Amino acid sequence: MNDIAIVGLGCRFPGARDVRAYWKLLMSGERQFSAVPAERWNHEPFHEPGNPSAPHAAYTDRVSFLDDVDRFDALHYGVPPARARAMDPQHRLMLDVTREALDDAGLGRGDFDRENTGVFCAMSVSDYKDVMTAPIRAIALADQARRSAADDVGVLEAVSEHAGRLGTVLPFSLPGSLLNMAAGTVSRQFDLGGPSFAVDAACSGSLVALDQAVAQLRQGGCRIAVVGGVYVNLTPDSLIGFSTLRALSATGTCRPFDEEADGFVLGEGAGAVVIRPLVDALAAGDRVYAVIKGVGSANDGASPGPLAPAPEGQLRALRRAYDDAGVPPSSVGFLEAHGTATRSGDRAEVEALRRLRTEWPDDDPSLCYLGAGKALIGHSLAAAGMAGLIKTALVVHHRTIVPQPGTTPHPDLGISAAGLRFADTARPWPRTGGPRRA
Repeated sequence: MNDIAIVGLGCRFPGARDVRAYWKLLMSGERQFSAVPAERWNHEPFHEPGNPSAPHAAYTDRVSFLDDVDRFDALHYGVPPARARAMDPQHRLMLDVTREALDDAGLGRGDFDRENTGVFCAMSVSDYKDVMTAPIRAIALADQARRSAADDVGVLEAVSEHAGRLGTVLPFSLPGSLLNMAAGTVSRQFDLGGPSFAVDAACSGSLVALDQAVAQLRQGGCRIAVVGGVYVNLTPDSLIGFSTLRALSATGTCRPFDEEADGFVLGEGAGAVVIRPLVDALAAGDRVYAVIKGVGSANDGASPGPLAPAPEGQLRALRRAYDDAGVPPSSVGFLEAHGTATRSGDRAEVEALRRLRTEWPDDDPSLCYLGAGKALIGHSLAAAGMAGLIKTALVVHHRTIVPQPGTTPHPDLGISAAGLRFADTARPWPRTGGPRRA
């Protein structure tokens, strides 16, 4: 029961409305970066290029966002229009990608063990909640201003009137914006009776959700699991926040491990996989995209700060994953990295990989390709791990190494010393006589 099969995929990523389009995008290596869409917000008041210290502003307007996040077929799901309007678009996207993943697994219309199917969903923020409750915040701030300034007698009345035009909190607004309701909504819609909860582990959320799902399957807590992650950006807050941290690319292009890397581009996305024990998948005649043999989780412990990754923590997680899988790092032909293109992030990640791969010397350690999907679709935060997992499953399934666009490795990282290389074009998986491992 330790081997877990990936039998269904569903996704929405910038430039890719489904799994087939995502694979086509990965094969093309085309970056999906553009200006903040006007329908999200007017970015002009918040854009101060060249000034990373500007308050309440971002030094970039480059993002990698999804199209049509306001579109949702409520009638298809039997959701009343009023409830649909109160639902966070992230919840709606999770319904869509879960439906696609179940259909892809051949379970969408047929009977399966719904009672023992769990849902594990990664989410970190709800911008929609901030938008829905903005009138309340505006009134509270106006009241505070009225109390502190005698000449602001009419400010509360004026703001209250304007807030009324912005909208009101609806009966379903609270459940429609809670993070945990994303998984609950999926379980309710598809009548799934297994464990169902949301995971907030920041950028690693999707893979921590996968870890939880794999553990439940191995322990018999459920027989099938839907694992997903989603992030949609509806306010300038994240862009301004990451600008303040100087984590975003000032040039507007994410270049993981490159000598010109200067940070990531904020992205969006949603993805879901259907997984089950390999023995069950084979018995049912399922198509198996890939097999999960090992998962490892860790933390940096006493690190310099919350945004200063330590190679020791990453190495700890990697060792645990390979121990769980029972395979040596030298047997792996493709590595999908986190690849934030930040100085500290890239350095810590490559050092961890170098130390991992040199602990078990290989006759030809150069036979491993390194990739990072953020170079194409940006950093989708809670959905980033799902973007990497689906990409890796497709690479294994199609027996094809996808290209990493325009990368000149930073000489200080020691990419070659880690026994890694980048593919500049799509190429067949190297024939080694062993199983394909990523």
